[in-house]
Amino acid sequence: MDKQVSLMNLMLKMTENVPDAAVQTITYKRQAHKRKRADLLAALPAEEVHHELGDKHCPDCHHELIEIGKQSVRQEVIFISAQLKKLEHIQHVYKCEYCGQRDLTDKIIKAKLPKTPLKHGLGSASLIAHTLYQKYEMKVPDYRQENDWRKLGLDLSRQMLNYWGLKSSDYYFKHMYKLLKQKLLKRPILHADETYYTVLESETIKTYYWVFLSGKHDQYGITLYHHDSHRSGQVALDFLGNYNGYLHCDMWQAYMQLSQATLVGCWAHVRRKFDEAVPQTASDKSFAKKGLNYCNRMFYLEQTWEALNKQERCRLRQEKLKPWMKEFFNWCRQNKATVLPGSKLGKAISYSLKHQETFENVLLDGHLELSNNKTERAVKSLVMGRRNWLFSQSFAGAKASGIILSLIETAKRNGLDPEKYLKYLLEKLPNEKDLESNTLEAYLPWQKEVKILCK
Repeated sequence: MDKQVSLMNLMLKMTENVPDAAVQTITYKRQAHKRKRADLLAALPAEEVHHELGDKHCPDCHHELIEIGKQSVRQEVIFISAQLKKLEHIQHVYKCEYCGQRDLTDKIIKAKLPKTPLKHGLGSASLIAHTLYQKYEMKVPDYRQENDWRKLGLDLSRQMLNYWGLKSSDYYFKHMYKLLKQKLLKRPILHADETYYTVLESETIKTYYWVFLSGKHDQYGITLYHHDSHRSGQVALDFLGNYNGYLHCDMWQAYMQLSQATLVGCWAHVRRKFDEAVPQTASDKSFAKKGLNYCNRMFYLEQTWEALNKQERCRLRQEKLKPWMKEFFNWCRQNKATVLPGSKLGKAISYSLKHQETFENVLLDGHLELSNNKTERAVKSLVMGRRNWLFSQSFAGAKASGIILSLIETAKRNGLDPEKYLKYLLEKLPNEKDLESNTLEAYLPWQKEVKILCK
């Protein structure tokens, strides 16, 4: 994960030293989009500040000055600090005197009062949502938030912030997570990856987050984080069950136990191994550089097909990518015996040949991708948070973090403001009669009303 080659570096290297027989020149013009200042400021509320003379008399003759005009000199954006407000809910109570006289008992009717996310607490939906957004999207740990809230005049302890996250997840968010998982397992293409995570409660200290997400071209953008104490294949089996679609993954042995899924290997991993095998003083004709150029060519072709539909991309893969892959694997077989098995190049060649069928599976569907970098980017969101808050105290906390991060990343994939989405859920779900799947369908991030309210 830490050695992941950035997309920019990848694209810079794609055109380096591609064998002459495979060179194809493709040119196109891209229109530069430059946002104007008016577009940047269009959504902001406007206020005018007029600068007038205090003494409207001529400094020389002292006669009164006559205003002849005004002009806009500059525009600037000011920052207004966040503010907190105490909202006191007062419930009005009514009595029907007619019914009381008739039935000889008082008939009392109270105005309907919306339920709060957490009973007997100060946390409103907006306050809790903001603390969660700060932690999981902006990566601000609880102890820093504690200081920020104190500056605003509210003494919120990090224990309280942690409590809000745990309870919001347990009462509401875990039900949305369960429904999203049901939806995810019905998608035709999935991606998977995993990374370590420290839980102080764990005897082994190191636990794992598994990341599962729907494909790039899927109509439902879903990203789920699952916390577990193990990295074994049983975790993947328990989460994915009898999933029989395509699964983008690395060649970690845990995924090999998924007998019903069609595994799709990550060519970025292949490319990375050849890239690491290239000596700094290598010539363009070196074996490692040749293997790297094969991979670069594949990514270059995929980049040129980015805007095509599924059918056209699949056709071009069969016509151009498949023969190129065949040539690459033949080259690997021809040179396997000429390099040391324990060298970086030897390992790169062996890795490629060992999983050849899995790497070739990308040719089966036009919506499959050449790499699993999509999942690695999702893992990066978690890793960035891990660098700031470092660890979780308990398994319950790690599980809650995974659920909350899942809702945030899924909201973003569907074009929502994640803070607005969390606030929306915390306002609406406490007032539902139940949190069964049929009820929660209306709150999925791709629903029309949700998109309107949480943009």
